[in-house]
Amino acid sequence: MEVIKKCNTFAKRNSLNQQKFMKKFLVIAAMSALASLSASTAHAGTWDVLCIKQGPARGFAHLPVRTLNPSSNVAPAPQAGYPIPSRSIPTKAKVAEMSDIVGDMNFISLGFGGSIVLSYSDKFADVPGNDITVYETTWGNPNCTPNVSESALVEFSQDGSLWIQRNACHNGSYDIFPLKWAKYVRITDKTNNNPSIGGDGVDAYDVDGVVAVADYDGTIVNPLCDYQQGVASQFVGAAGNFPGRGIVAQRKNFANANINEFSGMVIPSTREVSGWYNFWSIGFGGRACFQLPYSVFATPGADFKMYETTWNNQPCPNYFEKVNIFVSPDGVNWGPAHYLCKDGDVDFGTDFPVVNYIKFEDISNPANFGGGADAYDIDNIFIYQTPPGSTAPDVCGVPQGGRRSVPAMENILSEGGVPEEMFPLDIVGSNVVSDKIAFTATIAEQGGYTYSIRNHTGQEVLNGAFEGGLYENPTVEVSTGKFASGVYFLTLSSATGKETVKFIKK
Repeated sequence: MEVIKKCNTFAKRNSLNQQKFMKKFLVIAAMSALASLSASTAHAGTWDVLCIKQGPARGFAHLPVRTLNPSSNVAPAPQAGYPIPSRSIPTKAKVAEMSDIVGDMNFISLGFGGSIVLSYSDKFADVPGNDITVYETTWGNPNCTPNVSESALVEFSQDGSLWIQRNACHNGSYDIFPLKWAKYVRITDKTNNNPSIGGDGVDAYDVDGVVAVADYDGTIVNPLCDYQQGVASQFVGAAGNFPGRGIVAQRKNFANANINEFSGMVIPSTREVSGWYNFWSIGFGGRACFQLPYSVFATPGADFKMYETTWNNQPCPNYFEKVNIFVSPDGVNWGPAHYLCKDGDVDFGTDFPVVNYIKFEDISNPANFGGGADAYDIDNIFIYQTPPGSTAPDVCGVPQGGRRSVPAMENILSEGGVPEEMFPLDIVGSNVVSDKIAFTATIAEQGGYTYSIRNHTGQEVLNGAFEGGLYENPTVEVSTGKFASGVYFLTLSSATGKETVKFIKK
């Protein structure tokens, strides 16, 4: 193992901090073909402020938050303890202003603990690279050191109820993965309100506007990610009336494998009518993979129900059509198999909190059937989570604790998040590597650091250590030439925290 350490000067610290929120949770190269299925266009939508609850300025933290009129472009009357009226106009958060000129008041201050929810006129997409930028005003004096910066929690949602989280410090660009698209942005101030930092009059995180990279193309519904129809029982040794005959044409239309089909599909007396070919047969040894129409959050208990056609609704002990079901957030990392025989509920499990793909692999035994059988038939995948847009979200009336939030996916796939004691861990150059990987992190505490590389199953394949001086910026290079091709996770750890990034070995 070759390890090379290079220490850059403290002067580079700020430039690295500016990269903190420009990181992209890896868009896996293998998914590039899928990106074309959910094509997006340059952003053309507009933003509306749904609600704004402004917290107090420093020195008045004991006051409750106040609710402003989201559509108002008129500054409220002065109120003791809150940001000044010119910093309290909600509509200033709708259009991003990228300048940071001293005295420019085109922003709204959240105040300590305040929050704002914005809605996009359509949907903005998850694309290669970061998907959205939030601008925050510092008047040319950004400071992202731990416990001193103006910081916030930025969250994204498809339905205004289920959210994913990102930490923000001043300007930041974010990846909304594992969401395929989002419509709502919620920004909640998390600035340290210690009176010894900065004195009174500070009004915490200032929202200067948001910009989405691209609109989501919603014209493509349930795009297919992969399928291979298997064979009928005659092809695997079973005797039948039609030797050599494959799966009949009526059972080959993949469009009949429905997702959330409501028109009688869930009524057995209707769905099981003999001769109704509203299903797709996987065939013995076949497989099928679906990209779901919206991101589904895993919940305790069943997450979706499978409906499988046998005509006359024969139960599993009498008709053994079986399948293994896998789930994934990205179409590359898959959870362990969920066995199912005919109809039944399926739990996503605990591997991934958000699921975008479902894959089916037939495991039926042709010896259990007569000639002409074609194994598991996908009739309907009924998702229990309510589709986004079917109900109006109550994004303002429900307290934050009443909603479910999910941390960044890289933290879920790995062991930990981003500690305040360590500046961001970054891969130098591309996240797709061949012979070596180089990574860097600005040191925020004196002492020893360790790194570990694990494969997608969690098995550690390499580890090492180095010493770091306060505010140094070491770059470490590690040989990956002997790694097998695939997805890996690099974790950098200190005595008080750890951070993980993802990369691919070609």
